[in-house]
Amino acid sequence: MSKKVKEEEFVTGNKPSALDKLSKIPSWLIILLLKYWAAAAAVFFSLIGGLSIGLDFSETGNDSLSVLSTDIVIIVILGLFMGLFMNYMIRPVVNMMYSRKNNTHRFNMVNIKGIVSLFANLGYHLIISIILFFITVFVLSPNGLVLDLFGTAGNAGIEPFTYALSYIFLDFVFLFIRNTIIDTIKRIKYNKAMKAGL
Repeated sequence: MSKKVKEEEFVTGNKPSALDKLSKIPSWLIILLLKYWAAAAAVFFSLIGGLSIGLDFSETGNDSLSVLSTDIVIIVILGLFMGLFMNYMIRPVVNMMYSRKNNTHRFNMVNIKGIVSLFANLGYHLIISIILFFITVFVLSPNGLVLDLFGTAGNAGIEPFTYALSYIFLDFVFLFIRNTIIDTIKRIKYNKAMKAGL
């Protein structure tokens, strides 16, 4: 090691080996944790934190029309917040980590740029929000599968950690379907090119 590098390590305390340890974390794990955080944060800031700005869902009437309208508002708000978080926080990280050796685009549904990316993310997450709402209300809540750390909700309702975990599973299903279609199309094109070259 040269004298200059040794002096820089001594003065700054930066060791290249410390950076190498962080770079050994697989990109899929980083993206998975970031998506989990973004989905949980979207629920927390939109529904739980929304109470401080006047979004109160406890004052709904007993008739089915007011319950339905409240459910639609919750679905739209969650889809909006998740779409914004994924577009402006997760997508740039995925694009930054992308390289020929490390195809991180496989782990994110929307990888395009510009204003089209925002609308694609909003549309995708609105669909995800609709499915997750029904999963949470009709599958997880009746069976008591919603995480309830403080014992106040009776293992029912929309909770950030359970919702984020459900989001990860559902997003994985959509990514698996998309990646399978893309791989199949590439394989068909490759086989056609090979046959045309013979």
